[in-house]
Amino acid sequence: MGAHKRWGALSRPRPALGGCSMLKVGIIGYGGRISHMAKAMGEFGIPYRVTAIVDPRAEELRQSGDPFLSDVVYYDTPEAMLEQAKLDGVMIGTRCYLHTEMACRVAPYKLPLFLEKPVAITFDQVKRLDSAFQGYAAPTVVSFPLRLSPLAQMTKQIIDSGSIGTVEQVVAVNDVPYGDCYFFYWYRNYEQVGGLFLQKATHDLDYIHYLIGQQPKQLCAMKAQSVYGSAGSVHKPMPFEQTCKGCAEWETCPESPFNLHYQRFEGDKVDVDSKRMCLFSEGIKNEDISSVIIEYQDGCQASYTQNVFARQKAARRGARFYGYKGTVDFDWYENVIRLYKHQSPVVETIQPTGGMSHFGGDRELCLDFLRAMRDGTPSRSPISEGILSALTCLWARESA
Repeated sequence: MGAHKRWGALSRPRPALGGCSMLKVGIIGYGGRISHMAKAMGEFGIPYRVTAIVDPRAEELRQSGDPFLSDVVYYDTPEAMLEQAKLDGVMIGTRCYLHTEMACRVAPYKLPLFLEKPVAITFDQVKRLDSAFQGYAAPTVVSFPLRLSPLAQMTKQIIDSGSIGTVEQVVAVNDVPYGDCYFFYWYRNYEQVGGLFLQKATHDLDYIHYLIGQQPKQLCAMKAQSVYGSAGSVHKPMPFEQTCKGCAEWETCPESPFNLHYQRFEGDKVDVDSKRMCLFSEGIKNEDISSVIIEYQDGCQASYTQNVFARQKAARRGARFYGYKGTVDFDWYENVIRLYKHQSPVVETIQPTGGMSHFGGDRELCLDFLRAMRDGTPSRSPISEGILSALTCLWARESA
């Protein structure tokens, strides 16, 4: 294909900045996350433009007046865009159940690809994706910012240096302070997201795989819907289509927009026009607590637990890695690494500074994708890692 020929030329290193031609980016599914990432690439000064979009909201995007989209041509299908737009790379930001489908439609064109996670939400999708990207020549970037965050990279250096010895055990946790979005927003649609192993754990299991440098051998898992949905422990089950706006419990429900502001001090005022759906609706299949225990190939054991009704300062996300010589742990919300020496009374503390989107990993993903398009540089979160994480999450879901 013509696009394949373009990749052959593209893979030769180009001169940095001064001599770099304008990179042309196409986007399939211009949602909130992918629009954020597309704009964030601008911080590095590498010339690029979003020149093509496929999205069912094309007319809405045209009318938005967003200057970032001023050069965009809108196409009806991915194939039309890929054939006509002469792109240097493609970003996929559709809803989760379409990630595999759209990636497989890009695959024949052999272009650098940025793919949102999870890369697949069923075993069949994993098989299809793996087949489509066997021997794929162009770099792929899966949106796994945690593995590329400063805390994870520093922890990787500590582990690889041998400071704690061989990692024998990992204990990881994710207490999600914004987890209500998986029950009041479109994420509540299980058939579109595949559950919260694939939504949340896909990030965490990926960084665990990466930091210890091993692949899973076997696992077991459990999950439950203990608070939200139709659990009934906090609130009686409500109809699936129930919205907060117009609900008789506007001032009494602990999850209403009224009490998000009044009790939790969220926002400057009550959002009286909120489109929030009821978190206690019947028919929501997403779990709100879940855990998985993994044995890795060399015998290392890892446990991971996530909770999506923790709030405020209860937020935690990170892990502890145990070796004979020492223990190292980190927490992204606390923004700190602690290294405990077992043979001496020493604790070393590392605390990066600076404001960082997705704990600093987003900017690394942006740079990887820019370099993938400009130079053909392999990414640090390739599609093979996305497939491994999705497969681990699917087996956890199956076990639970």
